[in-house]
Amino acid sequence: MATTSEHSRAHVVLEAVRYASNANIPALRQIITQRPEALKLELTLRILLTYLPTVTEPELYVDLLHKLLADSSKTNIATPSSAATPSEQISTEDEARVRVKSLRLTPLTDQQARYDQDTDPLTLFLLRQAHRIDAETGSLDLITQLLERFVDHSSVLRTWMISVLLPLVRLGYEYYGPSGPTYTLGKFEEFEANVAVPSLLAKTAYRNFLEEADEREVKKEKDKRIEKERTTEEEQRLRRDLRGLVGPWMYGASMRKRRKLDDRSRREGSISESRATESKETANQRLLNSEWATVNDWLLDVSLRDFEWSVKVVEQWHGPRDVDYGDWAEGTQQLDEETLQNATYKYAQAGLAAFYAANDHSRDSVMDSNRIIKRVAELAGLEKPPDMKDARIEELATSIARRVSYEYLDGFTPAHFFYNALLRQQNPLTEPTESSIDLALLFNVSCKNLCDLGIMKTSKSVAELCLFAGDADQLAHLRRTLQKLKADKLEAERKGGQAQRWAFARQRILWLWGWGQQAEGTRRSPGVFGRIAKIDLERELLQAMLDEECYEEAINIYCATASRPLPMDTVESTAIYAALSSYDAASICSRQRGGVLRASQIIEAFGSYLPDSKGVSQILALIDATHRISMYSLTLQHGVPFRPANIRAHKDPLSLISKILEQNKRSYTELDNLLEIGQNLLTAGLLQGSQQALPTRSTQNDHASETALSQRRIMQKAIEAALEQDDFDTAYSYLMMRLARSNRSKLSYGDESVHEGMQDDVSWRVMYLVGSYDVPSTGKTSALRRIEQRMELLTQALLLAPTPTLAEILDAWRRCEEQLNAQFAREADEEERHDARGDRKVPGGFDADSTHVVLKPRNPARSALAEEAPMGLFDVARGAATALSKSAFPLRGPRKGESAKSPHGRPLSIASVESSDEGSVSGTGGQGRVRKRDMVSSMVTGGLASGIGWVIGAPPVRQD
Repeated sequence: MATTSEHSRAHVVLEAVRYASNANIPALRQIITQRPEALKLELTLRILLTYLPTVTEPELYVDLLHKLLADSSKTNIATPSSAATPSEQISTEDEARVRVKSLRLTPLTDQQARYDQDTDPLTLFLLRQAHRIDAETGSLDLITQLLERFVDHSSVLRTWMISVLLPLVRLGYEYYGPSGPTYTLGKFEEFEANVAVPSLLAKTAYRNFLEEADEREVKKEKDKRIEKERTTEEEQRLRRDLRGLVGPWMYGASMRKRRKLDDRSRREGSISESRATESKETANQRLLNSEWATVNDWLLDVSLRDFEWSVKVVEQWHGPRDVDYGDWAEGTQQLDEETLQNATYKYAQAGLAAFYAANDHSRDSVMDSNRIIKRVAELAGLEKPPDMKDARIEELATSIARRVSYEYLDGFTPAHFFYNALLRQQNPLTEPTESSIDLALLFNVSCKNLCDLGIMKTSKSVAELCLFAGDADQLAHLRRTLQKLKADKLEAERKGGQAQRWAFARQRILWLWGWGQQAEGTRRSPGVFGRIAKIDLERELLQAMLDEECYEEAINIYCATASRPLPMDTVESTAIYAALSSYDAASICSRQRGGVLRASQIIEAFGSYLPDSKGVSQILALIDATHRISMYSLTLQHGVPFRPANIRAHKDPLSLISKILEQNKRSYTELDNLLEIGQNLLTAGLLQGSQQALPTRSTQNDHASETALSQRRIMQKAIEAALEQDDFDTAYSYLMMRLARSNRSKLSYGDESVHEGMQDDVSWRVMYLVGSYDVPSTGKTSALRRIEQRMELLTQALLLAPTPTLAEILDAWRRCEEQLNAQFAREADEEERHDARGDRKVPGGFDADSTHVVLKPRNPARSALAEEAPMGLFDVARGAATALSKSAFPLRGPRKGESAKSPHGRPLSIASVESSDEGSVSGTGGQGRVRKRDMVSSMVTGGLASGIGWVIGAPPVRQD
């Protein structure tokens, strides 16, 4: 039998294939040692790569691989004879060659691999063998046992092991075990950065936190200690994953693109070697920065989902300098300082970007934002900003605000806040510079102050409000803030610090207005409310204090101090507006409850500081009128309850008195109260055609005329109400004692003393109305007396009424006269029948059957009136014509300054009219008393002359 050395090369190759297939490593090593010229290194590695079973323990052939590398190992090693026995199936050399050509050995190079293809054969074998083991067994442990003995063999192998094998081993064994995600080597190598980073961090704490939020909240309430321990463990896991998974994977950035760069260099044959090398290094650095930028993108995405965990990322992980390469770190090629500094700078920028991208607007987020700002400053090598828990944080922030220039603020646009622009290079908002960190701190302190006021906002929304909002938007936000403070009133009252709360709120809002500093010249203030004028800001604060009934605090700030934040006219207008707002919101009219009470309190609080304010006096009059109205039951149409706002909204507030008289029985007897209501409504300026605003100034004459007119209207309504309830006596009393008294000085409708446009069109109508009212006489007043009263009123109406209405009034007067004559006839007939019954009895005839006749007492007034027959209407007219011809008395009212005279020289005013019960006229030629009928006739004659005197040919009243 021939020895192995005598076999042909083809037979040796076939024997090596057989030994490799059977995993007979000793026999394979012997044949390699005996025939090194037949089994070259690359051929042997390809045989092993193709036929060695992947389940073979690496310890069995690791020494063989080292042996293959030893060029000095030429010694023949004695082996059993069975190991050197040639295959009996191969008989000839030709057959062996055919069999060798059909072997189809696996090449060491992998065209799909991303590592360098020009490396040494052993490295290529190890990498391909690792992929075979992973594909057939999925055992990363076997791969690790095989490769860790060769970690120092080449930089390519070390880089691959750190960037590919180490993350997978930690992910599947050390960190998460069977619950972790599993990837094949081939699939993991194909991952781009935007896929690899989220995949490696798929089990990181923030994802679990989101998925188990509800469950964790319940556990947090049950056992805070366990929750705290769990949170600490997750924080440590977060940093561990970034250091031990993402960091090592980033180490292979240069290897992942090297082949493409080498291919490009080979295609560029005309490029010099040095230029190609420089281009490769620049591209590698650019690639590394882009892959680290993927981590920054991931951090920004975390801030959108859970800002708290993004803060923990920045706090726990120190960035690209903080990487854990494990036991394979020795001999790693560290990045140059410039690259690390640039990557750390971008990581710090990602921290500021997370600050602006956060959607969390809770109170805790303010503290978390401060932590991330401090950490960014540390990473960028800048001075740390103050802590948010510092009691002097506003004062410190004000000093920082002085360093922020207006030019820097004016350089921002809304595009700088776009999500895809936050990590963009040279973004002044997120670039970790001293100005950007100062600005972020100011925004965060603004969030804190807004949070203290009950307004939760994100840092981005506060920044946009400061930089881009107009004055209207900021004013609307200010009002929402003040409204939120008002809504928290109950909580403040429960704590017993309502006034102190508003003083604190004012302090915070003023800081927000200018970040604790005053605006420079005409420039706006840089704060959250900086576009609002300072006077408008203070006015809104004063208005809010008044709405919350903090009158004492408002007076102390805006009135009682020497340096008043607002001028007194602004304070006055604001107080009046607040009082009217409370008044309009009231549901009841009593000044002792509700909005009317608050309006009264506001005016009383500021009244001493506004002694000459017309608006204050107007509101006081309005409140008094409203309170007086509250004494009555008043309902509007469709059963709607009456509210104070209806007074100011009514086109004619005096018409409300008509509703009071209609809905409240015998309310007309309270004329003084009704007149006071009218006077207050006039003083409040509601009778001049303006319902919502305070009236303009008016002259004294206008005010007197309007007062007189409003009083007449009210008395007219009261008199009409009295007539509707058949109370003629009250109506007559109001006319004679109140309305007629105001008309004594002007008995003519067109009197010159009446202001133009304000002529008395009320008095004569009321007198005509009451005079025309035919009510049955009561036991207290005789029918004759009632008719006389009506005729007196009609007479007064004739003196005051305009000419076109005289005929109608005379007609009523004629009917009264007819009733008077009829009454005279009835009484005369009764007296005659009474006398006749007495005359039928003979004096002295006192028999038993005689009827005793009682003489009715004679009424002196009736005797006087019976002395002369009643005068008819045309008798009066005829007498008027005679009087005119003799010029006995004027038919019109007296000239200005004169008094009306009767034919006997007596005045014809209402006060001079004597009762008809006073007796008859005296004898002829005497200076006796004038009968009532003469007086009435004289006054009617004057009316006839001015009204229908032309019928009887009467001359004009006055002829110059």
